Amino acid sequence: MAAQGAIRQWSPVKVTQILFALTLVGLIGGLLMVFSASYPLALARTGNAFSIVSRQAIYAALGFVLFLVAWKIPLQWLRRASWVLHLLVIALLFATLLVGKKVGDAQRWLELGPFQVQPSEFAKVTLVLCIAALAASWRDAINLSRKFWLWLAIFLCWVLTTVLVLKQPHLSGGLLLAVIGVAAMFFARMPLSLILATVLLGFGLGYIGQKAFLHSYQLERWRIGSWLMLPKGKTDEEKSYQVRQALLGLQVGGWFGQGFFQSRQKHLFLPSAHNDFIFAVIGEEFGFVGSVAVLAFFTLLAYFGLWVTSQTTDAFASGLSGGITVWIWFQALLHIAVNTHLLPPTGVPLPFVSAGGSALCATLIGMGLLLNVASNLTQQRKRRGGTNDALGDGRWGDGRAHLPSPRPRRRRQNYVS
Repeated sequence: MAAQGAIRQWSPVKVTQILFALTLVGLIGGLLMVFSASYPLALARTGNAFSIVSRQAIYAALGFVLFLVAWKIPLQWLRRASWVLHLLVIALLFATLLVGKKVGDAQRWLELGPFQVQPSEFAKVTLVLCIAALAASWRDAINLSRKFWLWLAIFLCWVLTTVLVLKQPHLSGGLLLAVIGVAAMFFARMPLSLILATVLLGFGLGYIGQKAFLHSYQLERWRIGSWLMLPKGKTDEEKSYQVRQALLGLQVGGWFGQGFFQSRQKHLFLPSAHNDFIFAVIGEEFGFVGSVAVLAFFTLLAYFGLWVTSQTTDAFASGLSGGITVWIWFQALLHIAVNTHLLPPTGVPLPFVSAGGSALCATLIGMGLLLNVASNLTQQRKRRGGTNDALGDGRWGDGRAHLPSPRPRRRRQNYVS
């Protein structure tokens, strides 16, 4: 009863305002941390301390425009256009494998003039959209044959997207997409037995084809070995350098940190300080208290995102908001786990905070879609007593197909003159 009371005390308007405020806090705080973590590298490369953060500010402005568009676009249109948007991203993923820019062993970027686009980041958005729409249609379907073909479309959408990202290769990105797809199925209210069968089939195929999906450097002994042996000091310094420097920064930070802009590790000691290891810089500059504040930020975001998911009566809106919430929350946990040596090093950006245009724009689009669902809850409450559908047109309601209620027939009366 106490939990139900806690849920009821929030209104859709208040939750929408809180999510918007969290978005602004994440965006502004992220830009400040990118500047703090990147200026030594920017000075070394270009002689201009603002060269990295200024580019990130451009991405932030573009991302905020996309955020507003995603917030205001009708959910009915998104449901109909989801498969087209995802096919476009699938085409970009294929193009990345064919003509993408290769950095080291990874081929994850497409060059568009002076900018680089990472399609795998936008695949997180469109995968949630596509699976949520297909799962909602699966719930609406009555014919068993149609249900089977819709399930097959969900399975192929999920597996194909994950495989294309693994082939870049991008192991952590593939893992994220796998989790996001399952979350979208779950929150779109597909039966648990069907979700479990889908996951087992997908991972079974993945296990069989792992040699085709994973490249040699991902399976090298030192990536896992150095992670396992680091606490015992059994691995050489070179192979565990990033993690050692990140842990040193967190240790130096203590309870309250060295102060904003006062990190020493970012001065070319900690590689990728402005993206893959930016949480370590936060811990060094703001200490344990600042690290907990970051965890609290993403916990609040997850709480209110799941609140929105629990309140919507539409399967598509529920799958969309739930999938986005799990994506941002799980990605943040992965980043923090790598920085604190709980997982082996992988290239996972911290949402809102890490430098990277594609990641930031994709995150802002996701937040815009989450606020879109929350805003539709407000309209739903205003129409209480009429339609109870989060999409606002009464066609889906609780995610099932409904026939209109019959009108009562008026009895004819015979009058005797």
